[in-house]
Amino acid sequence: MLKVQEEYFWKMIDILDELKVLPNIMIIGSWAEYLFPVLFDSDFIPNIHTRDVDLFYRNINLPNEKIFLIDKLKEIGFIYDEVDGVSKFYKEDILELEFLTRLLGSGNNNILNIKSLGIKSEGLRVINILHNFPCEITAKGTNGKSYLLTVPEPAVYVIQKILTNPIRQPITKRQKDINSVKELLYHIKKSEHHMKKLKDVYDSLSKKQLKILETVCKENNINLYE
Repeated sequence: MLKVQEEYFWKMIDILDELKVLPNIMIIGSWAEYLFPVLFDSDFIPNIHTRDVDLFYRNINLPNEKIFLIDKLKEIGFIYDEVDGVSKFYKEDILELEFLTRLLGSGNNNILNIKSLGIKSEGLRVINILHNFPCEITAKGTNGKSYLLTVPEPAVYVIQKILTNPIRQPITKRQKDINSVKELLYHIKKSEHHMKKLKDVYDSLSKKQLKILETVCKENNINLYE
């Protein structure tokens, strides 16, 4: 991760905080790992090699009033675009922001409007599991300010990465995700709290999810509990 990426990540967080939408956002994907160290007593060190910042917008009906998100992000140098109907924000080759939402029900329309923000998000069923296991942390940005942020519990982050591994695109990222899973599990296993969360997540899985979990773990020599 480049220092300039870190700086613009926190500039983006500061904008979301100023607009008062930060409580409705869960930071997922690799940048969640960037924030995980405060949750471990062990020496977990994130290994970030992506400019993609995935922001899970947990309730598309909030807030009630219009928020000028696009204008505010443009003020700090982000360019707004729509790719395949989905809103994206680019800061040169430094960061790429995308807002994601849950996809509920049996419908196939995965482009959802977040009307208050004036943007369109991609709805993904694979992130539904993250919604049930949020974790609030206090983190200090490169600007010296502290923010109350929401990330997934590391345990659910690991399980979700395992469940999505067979469909991960591009295929070249699958091994990277497995490496991340193994590294995080090493630190999770050192904590009674995180191991309890791992069991809670495991117990919430459907039979179909359990089968996928078992297959991926077996293929990649992953042991969740030993």
